[in-house]
Amino acid sequence: MRARAITALLAATALMLLAAGPAQAIEPIGSFSTTSTVTQAGGHPDLHTSFTLENPGSPEAAENVSVNTPPGVFGNPQALTLCTSVDFAQESCPSSSQAGLITIYASYEGDPNALLGTVPIYDLVPGPEQTALFALIVPTLDIPIQIPVAVRTAGDYGLRFTVSEISQRTPLAGADLTFWGFPAAESHDAQRFPKGSPGRPAGCAGVADTSCLNAPTHVAITVQPLIQNPTTCTGSDLPTTLSVQTYQDPDHLSEAHSSYPAVDGCEKELFKPLLYTKPTTTETDSASGLDISINDQQFLGFAASPSEVRAATIVLPPGLTINPDAADGQSACTDAQANFGSEGPAACPDQAKIGTITITSPALAGPLRGSLYIGEPKPGDQYRLLMTVDGFGIHAKLVGRFRPDPATGQVTAFFEDLPQVPFDKFDIHLFSSDRGLMATPTTCTIYTSEGTFYPWNGSLPFVKSNPIFGLDSGPGRSSCPGQTRPFAPRLTAGTSNTVGGAFSSFSLQLDRDDGDQFLGDLNFTMPPGLTGSLRGISYCPEASIAAAAQNPGRAEQASPSCPATSQIGTTNVAAGPGSHPFHAIGRMYLAGPLKGAPLSLVAITPALAGPYDYGTVVVRVAVNIDPLDAHVKAVSDTVPSIIGGVPIRMRSIRVNIDRPNFMINPTNCSPFTIDSQGVGDQGTIADFSSYFHADNCASLPFQPKMRIKQLGGHKATKRSRNPTLLIDLWTRKGDANVKSLAVTLSNAYAIDQRHLANICSERELAATRCAGRNPIGVASTQTPLLDQPLKGPVYAVSGSGGLPRLAFILAGQVMLVPRADADTDARGRLRTTVPVIPDAPIGHFRLKVFGGKRGYLVNTRNVCRHTPITKVFYLGQNGHRRTQQIRMKVPCGGKAGKSARRSHHHR
Repeated sequence: MRARAITALLAATALMLLAAGPAQAIEPIGSFSTTSTVTQAGGHPDLHTSFTLENPGSPEAAENVSVNTPPGVFGNPQALTLCTSVDFAQESCPSSSQAGLITIYASYEGDPNALLGTVPIYDLVPGPEQTALFALIVPTLDIPIQIPVAVRTAGDYGLRFTVSEISQRTPLAGADLTFWGFPAAESHDAQRFPKGSPGRPAGCAGVADTSCLNAPTHVAITVQPLIQNPTTCTGSDLPTTLSVQTYQDPDHLSEAHSSYPAVDGCEKELFKPLLYTKPTTTETDSASGLDISINDQQFLGFAASPSEVRAATIVLPPGLTINPDAADGQSACTDAQANFGSEGPAACPDQAKIGTITITSPALAGPLRGSLYIGEPKPGDQYRLLMTVDGFGIHAKLVGRFRPDPATGQVTAFFEDLPQVPFDKFDIHLFSSDRGLMATPTTCTIYTSEGTFYPWNGSLPFVKSNPIFGLDSGPGRSSCPGQTRPFAPRLTAGTSNTVGGAFSSFSLQLDRDDGDQFLGDLNFTMPPGLTGSLRGISYCPEASIAAAAQNPGRAEQASPSCPATSQIGTTNVAAGPGSHPFHAIGRMYLAGPLKGAPLSLVAITPALAGPYDYGTVVVRVAVNIDPLDAHVKAVSDTVPSIIGGVPIRMRSIRVNIDRPNFMINPTNCSPFTIDSQGVGDQGTIADFSSYFHADNCASLPFQPKMRIKQLGGHKATKRSRNPTLLIDLWTRKGDANVKSLAVTLSNAYAIDQRHLANICSERELAATRCAGRNPIGVASTQTPLLDQPLKGPVYAVSGSGGLPRLAFILAGQVMLVPRADADTDARGRLRTTVPVIPDAPIGHFRLKVFGGKRGYLVNTRNVCRHTPITKVFYLGQNGHRRTQQIRMKVPCGGKAGKSARRSHHHR
């Protein structure tokens, strides 16, 4: 047991070999010092460490001893022949496994500082969870001791040597230890012990040297360095810590803080790392993985080792961007799951895994292998990459960052604060699939990445490396696209219920193929009669729309900015290349005027993909209403091409308008199309359409009715007077809508030519709506589609022929300007025809034609002598016809003032 305790202390001494100069004694530590034969940065010195413990015969006996070396001091156990545990147990390690010497002092046989002797330190095959393992056999006591070496992966990646459970029966008094910089060098032959054999003394007992050796021992292995100095010249000594825990005071850890001699000569080191990057596919506009390899060869010869890479910045070529679908359906690994701050393994979920990493080092018997995970996004640092590697007792966790340019999407990868260890190759592989993390550029050519590497040696400049890769086909191994990519989007649109005049949901989907130009500007033209009821729907306020654009996606998803009373449907935007694009679900709202249009739609989409929050995308759509037939033309803002620094590469846009009792089918079952025009990102314009028609229109009834009344009293009925007429038209709910109508007045009325001097021109009508001209009447319509009536003046407008036309300025929530043509029939009667009426329910239409001084019409006779009869012809949108004979109500008194109606309905 005494030997075991001494052995443990020997292990501690060996650990301190990497430590430094004079230390301040802290009980029970007496002294602690280290010297180095070489101070060259990256050099390979012999290290000499000695320490003493105070009063080794006292009750203060050491139980556990450990040494933490400075970061950057590293060893290469592969420089020697590794002795097996079996050979060590049989005391027959080969001479080529000797790493140095140790002289041990202990409280033994009454002597508190007895010299036990000097023995070799051997380099052993480490265990499964050991980075390296040294061992010795305590002289005199002939007790084997092992000293495992660990890497401080929770901190600065320095080395920690630990000897545990030292026996207190033979308290350790001190040790002098030497690790050889080049153990196989001939200069150590005189101190090298020959291969042992069972029963042979483990070393030179009772002496502080190797005088017991009879002859030099040469080894026939390649001379390689075991020890490596840091490659950073700080200008000052580096801290080293010796820790001792005693049996008598286990709750207290005594420490001695010493220093490792400062290194110099940094200007003599080399730093020549190389970068290799390439996507996992050579197809354009495709989902892809990514391979990144950083090579910084850490040769271990007689020359100083090169500086390690402290940081790397990799700028990927333009067009090689983050795939918006990369994280869809995946989770993130939190820092807690990654187990930062611990030397234990990470516990990241498989759903966060996006790749693999392999790290090689000449100091390890094989590569470290691990995984890449989506890191938990942080404010201003969303695209974090967690790298965890395991092997040889090492559980390292590193962090990388992808930062896309917010305007172009060009990606820069940052690998910062890499540990100061002799790793000579980092191989990073991001998985390739239809949901690969990256998306390739759109053109077949050669692309160049730019790597910038920064050394741990601050005296050396940064180094650039510019690898290239090429793309040689289009998506799916198709031919390479030309200078201008194709642009052939497809449109599918229609209603779920095709019955004419019925309420129905409406869907529209626009698709684009991989390899085509990206979608830019879009507009859609709806067929006449495919309309919506705005009754009872509020507008989303402009302030709410502006607030949504500033919201994170998760905040908008949890609490929509627009009121639910303004929502009319949903949107589904598919983005990213490949067969499994990312889908972002949004809401469609009704909003107020936009860009001269009377109203608009706003699509608000929280862009969320797995743990990534790209923000909230707001797209406005101006809704223009044709003033003649009320068909809708929707003009979208330019479709966003990039969100959160990620180019969208939009594949499809689906709009589903499903608010109950909103969309209404036409009552005209003629074949129509829903038309669209798009502009690609290279300026190509494409027109495309989707077939549309309603069904069963012929079964709709059609019974509009009109009433005409003359106002103004008995005097207004006389010849040459200008009458005031009140014309009311009603349509029924569920009927086919009116397509056109013709009203033929009795020959008792004519246009008064005297009052047409102030007639409006077509140019004025288009430019100013005839502002400044005198109207000939007023009109209004109370349609069931709107909360408030449309109303406004009626003007006589110069036509292409003899008689003026009428223009009805119906303004309100929307604006309509129906036209009426005037002519005379074969009997000379004034006939007014409205050739185009919107395929929408009129409800109640009223026209008041001014009389008196502003009168548009004039009585050609006394209208009370014979009751005027007006003939009305109606044509339904479904092709039905109806005529109505209206005995006009005039203010004559008696039976002549009563109106009579005769009507006929034809199909």
